[in-house]
Amino acid sequence: MSRSMARGESKQHLDIERIAAIRKAAEVPLTLHGGSGTNDDDFRKAITAGITIIHINTELRVAWRRSLENSIAAKPEEIVPYKILPPVVEAVREVVQSRLQLFNNVTLVAQVQGAKHR
Repeated sequence: MSRSMARGESKQHLDIERIAAIRKAAEVPLTLHGGSGTNDDDFRKAITAGITIIHINTELRVAWRRSLENSIAAKPEEIVPYKILPPVVEAVREVVQSRLQLFNNVTLVAQVQGAKHR
C-alpha cells in the first residue's frame, strides 16, 4: 500500500477511452486491479466502458487498519478481541456496502441502457 493511499491522499484517474478500446478489441470482461483510490466518477465511467470486476483490497485494508487503531485507542486496556473488533468489522462492512451499491447501480443502469439500444 502506498503511503498516500494509507493517508487517504491517493486519487488515481483512469484512461476511460483506453479501457473502452481494450474492451472492444478483446471482447472479454475486464478486471480493474488496484482500484483503491479511484474516484467514484471514474469508477462509473470505467464500468460503462467495460470494466466488470474491480479490486479495492487496499481500500478495505485501510478501513480495517484505521478502525482497529481507533478501537484500540478507545479501549487501550482491552485485550479481548471480540470486544475490540466489532467496530473494525463494521468499518469494513460499510466500505463494502458503499462500493457494492456504487458498482451495482452503475452496472444496472448500463444494462438498462444497453437493452434500450438493441
